[in-house]
Amino acid sequence: MATKNLIQSIGRTPLLKLKRFSTENKVNIFVKMEGQNPGGSIKDRVALYMIRKARQRGELKKGQTILEATSGNMGISLAMLGAYFGYPVEIVMSQGMSDERKKMLRALGAKLILTPAQEGTGGALKKACDLKKEFPQKYWFSDQFNNPDNSEAHYNGIAPELLDQLSPIDYLIAGTGTSGTLMGIAQRFKEESPQTKIIEVNPPGGYKIQGLQNPIEDFKGKIYTPDLIEEKIEVSTQEAYRTANQIARTEGLFVGMSSGAFLFVAQKISRQIKSGNIVIILPDRGEKYLSTALFN
Repeated sequence: MATKNLIQSIGRTPLLKLKRFSTENKVNIFVKMEGQNPGGSIKDRVALYMIRKARQRGELKKGQTILEATSGNMGISLAMLGAYFGYPVEIVMSQGMSDERKKMLRALGAKLILTPAQEGTGGALKKACDLKKEFPQKYWFSDQFNNPDNSEAHYNGIAPELLDQLSPIDYLIAGTGTSGTLMGIAQRFKEESPQTKIIEVNPPGGYKIQGLQNPIEDFKGKIYTPDLIEEKIEVSTQEAYRTANQIARTEGLFVGMSSGAFLFVAQKISRQIKSGNIVIILPDRGEKYLSTALFN
């Protein structure tokens, strides 16, 4: 059956059982394939949900410009949907993000405002806040780090999808950029699957894993609720890169940096338990990282 329009192709992504990645016979590892969204990442869900809610509340008006600070994926999703709905889009992003992301944003018609690489996503967020303050009528600022619609999108979207696709889920692994994915899923699971252990993956200081944040070095938005997390596990840049390459060669899955970090944690947990179902969120695909050191 044909899909009627772009927005109907967002969500309802496959949950795939890995065949060779885990060597433990009674441990099953499943991956949620968010790279299959039309914009190539899980952020399509958030961008669509935020835009719909803002339009319903009268916050996003005809003729306004959508503004966001992002490491890349959210910007791409907003640019895609801005083109679809007819809104101009301006994206503030660190110069240190991959060339592919910058090219995709421009190809989708977004105006790209780059901030110094050493300031990270925190610097981009400060710039976006300054622009909104200076031109309050021009912009609708989606503010993914602080907007509760971010986590609500996942509470109402990917979380019930997962619960419909698999039972039981013993471990759920994801990371924190804005923390929207993890917070939304964790809240829903606390209500409907309280036995599931929620694992947060973090990079160490000085990391180079685009899309994740270090809890000490980096900005944490208002939607982050640490009480929803059972365990935090740190993964180095090298471990994340190596595992992203491993999954490409063993399972044929071409994934991004943060996916490699989550897969590394899944391997670690699989060696510590005798049986169970582990679910990993794979936020995006590998094409956006070809200009980086990920696949060197």
